[in-house]
Amino acid sequence: MRPLEPVDSADITVVIQGPLYRDLEPDRNIFTCIASIKRHLPRAEIIVSTWRHEDVSGVEADQLIVLDDPGCFVDESGNQINTNRMLHSTLLGIRSAIRPYVMKLRADHNLVSAELAVIGEPDQTASGAPVLFDRPITLTTLYIRNPERVPMLFHISDLVQFGTREAMLALWDQPLLKREDVLNKRPFRNPFGNFCGFSSAKRVAEQSLMLGAMCKHGIDVRLAHPCQVRMGNLKLWDAILRINFRVLDYREAGVSFPERFLAVDGALTSLYTAFEVEQLHTVGDRGYRRKIARVWFNQFLLSCLKPAWWVSLISMILFNSSPTFAKATRSLWRRLRKVTHPNSYRT
Repeated sequence: MRPLEPVDSADITVVIQGPLYRDLEPDRNIFTCIASIKRHLPRAEIIVSTWRHEDVSGVEADQLIVLDDPGCFVDESGNQINTNRMLHSTLLGIRSAIRPYVMKLRADHNLVSAELAVIGEPDQTASGAPVLFDRPITLTTLYIRNPERVPMLFHISDLVQFGTREAMLALWDQPLLKREDVLNKRPFRNPFGNFCGFSSAKRVAEQSLMLGAMCKHGIDVRLAHPCQVRMGNLKLWDAILRINFRVLDYREAGVSFPERFLAVDGALTSLYTAFEVEQLHTVGDRGYRRKIARVWFNQFLLSCLKPAWWVSLISMILFNSSPTFAKATRSLWRRLRKVTHPNSYRT
């Protein structure tokens, strides 16, 4: 595969979407985010796309977009699903960009270099594979799940991204979700192979983004629950991932991520590495038979050895027994692990 090419900052629009986190930490908020962009991408256009209720005073950007909040969905466990918020604020920012390349960023992230601002060429050897974008979008491994470790397909990284404006529109320009698109009528109560706990969600936000982009190309994949893995979907996701994206290991992407995204070792060990994504083209039919056997073996037989599965199981037991106690326990557990989302909607 040809090396990734750096893009001059004069050709880049950086879209900062969502909450501004202006009071989060002295070195992690909308002001430090913008300062880091100006330091490492000095000629980039900066667009802040946020909510009308956010305090935008003192925010220095080339464009400031304030939007009505589209709201969220609440599943049976009380978790708020903010996919529509992410879709809406990101899309309106990309549509306003005037440069040929767009970087998607969040206000609680800082750049420490320009390593993310690189672009790859389409893979001309991948005949017959589904091509979604004019050129591959650059992502980090945080969080692209390896289904052999955590069984989730189509789990794209949505934290930071870089691509041509056309490619980013092709990914993000999709209608807002309806409740029935995201939630089942009842929670999934089978603990075997389920790493999501007590929830009625059909898919998580990262999966919704990817499946929505695929649907625009006539690739209609429906999941009964986020951990559903079938052979056809496994092959399809591997092909889409290696053809349409270029992946950087998150430690080498030039991005300072919030501590809460790095605090749980089990989550980090569930990720594909950039090298593993690059090698997906080497998996043949026999290799896929072995791969899905490993997926199912880990998902259904070795799951009892994985802390994430035990957390999921305890969640299901607690919510079936006492939802109020379960919510309080979950909130305490997240605070102890330092994975709460300050100034946002998750508790």
